[in-house]
Amino acid sequence: MLFTRTIRRTMVCGLAMVLCMMIGLLLSAIYSHLSYRSIIHRLKFAFDSFPQKQDLASSLDNLESPLLMEIREAPAEAHQFQQQQFRKAVHDAQEETDRFLHCLENLHPDPDLDQSSKSMAKGQAVEIAGKLVELESRSVRLADPLVRDEALRAIKYEVDQLQALAYQLPDFRRGIRKTLADAQGVTGRGFWLDIGSGAIAVIFFLGLIVYGYIWVFSPLRKLHQGALRVAQGDFNYRLEFSRQDEMKELADAFNSMTSRFQEIRGDLDRQVCERIKQLIRSERLAGIGFLAAGVAHEINNPLSAIAMAAESLVDRESGLTGSDPAEAEIVRQYLQMIERESCRCQRITRKLLDFARGNGDTCASHDLTAIVNDVLGVVRHISRYSDRTVRFARTAPCCLEINGPEIQQVVMNLVSNGLEAMDSGGTMHIAITEQTDQVTLSVTDDGCGMTPQVIDNLFEPFFTQRRDGRGTGLGLSISHRIVTDHGGTIEVESGGPGRGSVVRVRLPRRAIKHEIAA
Repeated sequence: MLFTRTIRRTMVCGLAMVLCMMIGLLLSAIYSHLSYRSIIHRLKFAFDSFPQKQDLASSLDNLESPLLMEIREAPAEAHQFQQQQFRKAVHDAQEETDRFLHCLENLHPDPDLDQSSKSMAKGQAVEIAGKLVELESRSVRLADPLVRDEALRAIKYEVDQLQALAYQLPDFRRGIRKTLADAQGVTGRGFWLDIGSGAIAVIFFLGLIVYGYIWVFSPLRKLHQGALRVAQGDFNYRLEFSRQDEMKELADAFNSMTSRFQEIRGDLDRQVCERIKQLIRSERLAGIGFLAAGVAHEINNPLSAIAMAAESLVDRESGLTGSDPAEAEIVRQYLQMIERESCRCQRITRKLLDFARGNGDTCASHDLTAIVNDVLGVVRHISRYSDRTVRFARTAPCCLEINGPEIQQVVMNLVSNGLEAMDSGGTMHIAITEQTDQVTLSVTDDGCGMTPQVIDNLFEPFFTQRRDGRGTGLGLSISHRIVTDHGGTIEVESGGPGRGSVVRVRLPRRAIKHEIAA
């Protein structure tokens, strides 16, 4: 069950991989965020609550600036201004000292903080505050010209002492350094955690891509390629899958559909071939009926002569034993006439039977000139076409591999259509042109001609333009199919109504490989 891979289980596994990636990234991000937030709060508290030694030292350094002022003009006013600036700097230093003492008093107990340093710092800060008060009281002497120089030297000395005392204060931000070190450690661990989780997410993602390609996309592409091959006519192509999943079931259904379609197509092709054979036989029978109408009349004449000769012989039967030479000559003439007319009837019926029966349904070497002469030999006996002239002057044989009966049927259709299209006194020309690899049969008449619309539909089944309204409309359609099966072409040209037509049939000298329907 575990190794039975289905599309549903495949997609579930893929979603589980994506979910693992999302959860891992989410936990990593939450952890990093909480760690950073805790560090930020700690740093903020440290900066806000710890005494700032540097600020206090800077305020004490500012006490020297008023003392170093140069006095050039108006000494009294300058001395008074110097006194005011010094007292302002003292007040700023006192405020910074009070702030330092306040932060020191409110300093949060920390086991890492040295309590003796805190007490020492408090004492030093109190001392600095006291000396600032003294300096403020001494600043009055800066405005007295008599004691100003001595007071200035004393104040400078005291300021130097205060600065030295301020720099001796302990630095309470050393704990911040440790906090920053911890922050750096947490940041480093969070960074590598993010890197690791990101790498795992990338691995899972790549695995999902490979997994989806192997189990989903590759089979789908194979199905698509199989569908394209079948669509291009390769019905023997079959899809093969080794695993048991929906793709295998889909491939089996696809193969079954292709097999069924191949069977249906084969059955349809067989039925089409049968229908074509039936149509060819029907058209051949129609041609036989067409010929029989004229042949019956032609056979009647020799049969009448035979009957008359037989009757005369019966009347002269009594004198056959006599020795009259004239009577014997008459008997001999009647017998010759009976033989001649009987042979004539035999030739007519033999040609008709040959056309009806055919001589096989396979390609063999045949003489196209002989085929045309045989067709013309049958057509010439049709009295309704006796007022039309058919000219075919070729006597040299023209051999090529064809199905003789079928090509004979094509020639019969073309000749009968041409004779039907001509009026009394019309002339038809038949010619055979040989090339290296093909032979062209041309049938030209001076009949009623055709319009371009008629030519476009000429080879459509059941389309007919005979003036007497007779005909099945299948002759040229079947002729086109026969010529096409032989690997040839049939073309029709006409100058328009009343300007005659030309039909050209091109046949290859060697038969094509596939079977020609009979």
